[in-house]
Amino acid sequence: MSRLPSAVRSLSSVALLIAGILNGPSPVRAQEPAPEPVHIMTVDGVKLKAIFYPSTMKSAPTVIMLHSIGDGKSMKAPEWKSLAESLQKAKYSVIMFDFRGHGDSTSIDDPGPKGAFWTKLPNSALVKTKEKDTIEVKDYIKSSSVPGAYLPVLVNDIAAVRAYLDRRNDEAKDCNTSSLIVIGAEGGATLGALWINAESYRYKFTPHPMYPKNIKLGTFANSAEGNDIIGAVFLTIQPSFEKRTVSVAGLLKNACKDRGMAAAFFCGKDDAKSRDFAKTLESKLKLKGKKHEFIGAVELNTNLTGVKLLQKSLGTDASIVKYLDSVVDDRKNERVDRDFSNSYYLWRGPGPALYLAKNMKGSKNLYFDDYNKFIPQ
Repeated sequence: MSRLPSAVRSLSSVALLIAGILNGPSPVRAQEPAPEPVHIMTVDGVKLKAIFYPSTMKSAPTVIMLHSIGDGKSMKAPEWKSLAESLQKAKYSVIMFDFRGHGDSTSIDDPGPKGAFWTKLPNSALVKTKEKDTIEVKDYIKSSSVPGAYLPVLVNDIAAVRAYLDRRNDEAKDCNTSSLIVIGAEGGATLGALWINAESYRYKFTPHPMYPKNIKLGTFANSAEGNDIIGAVFLTIQPSFEKRTVSVAGLLKNACKDRGMAAAFFCGKDDAKSRDFAKTLESKLKLKGKKHEFIGAVELNTNLTGVKLLQKSLGTDASIVKYLDSVVDDRKNERVDRDFSNSYYLWRGPGPALYLAKNMKGSKNLYFDDYNKFIPQ
């Protein structure tokens, strides 16, 4: 991944940055490893169907792809697959998956009345289903008296995927979870922003050997786990969970405004509502200076939205790859062993409070949470 020319690096607009780095032919790539079907278990017992695209580079940044939310949505969109393949060819490792209830992620592994899924209050209160061993998107989309109430629970799916990647980082060494990138479409992008905010509060915690349950005597890592997320690409990010309005700028403040995480907000130029929202996010999150040079709105010459922005005629795949190459060249972290299964984690806030993130060694997932506390009020 070559360093950008200084003339390009000085551009303040992400859109102009992308335009500037698309000059010149792409290098010829060797054939990449075949994608691997993967099953990932969430903390509350939902079996997620995923596809992992390995990289031939051990230090390759890892992309987590989050599809749109809603009935009929899944990772099966051909544009989604094409982007994953383009990223893998550019030497990224990539994982895409179906959120619970979407596509092939409909199986509840421990469905009994005292099983992992139904003992969680948000599941028992907000999921409507006749089949207790399966879940479909229609069971929680527009089915609650409070629209959007269940959607933050889906962040547990993203958390399970990251936990899987952290283990794979150590075992297979074909991904680098110290350099994570999020790509999300529409409602999936908004969930990605919520997850990024939650990661801004999650810290590795080393208990005192004599008092392992006393968190006041333990030691926290110097930086949050969210520091491993170096960039994000949002395709028509939504300002709400169904009809529940959320502050997307608030969700991304810690990562973008405070830390300078790269974020490109792709939108159709002829889709006035999405275009104006993307520009608003840019104005609220982007400050002057090098730290924020990779934050901004990117307008495409179309009125399409979400994954449809990935139409080949628009050249969006190439734009995203070139943009991420420049981000990685500037922001990539060294690959290190994560030791997830043998580590403790705590959420330090928001606010002064501490919350359990992972309460025992050997667990494959973080502690279940509805993630509402990480939504700015």
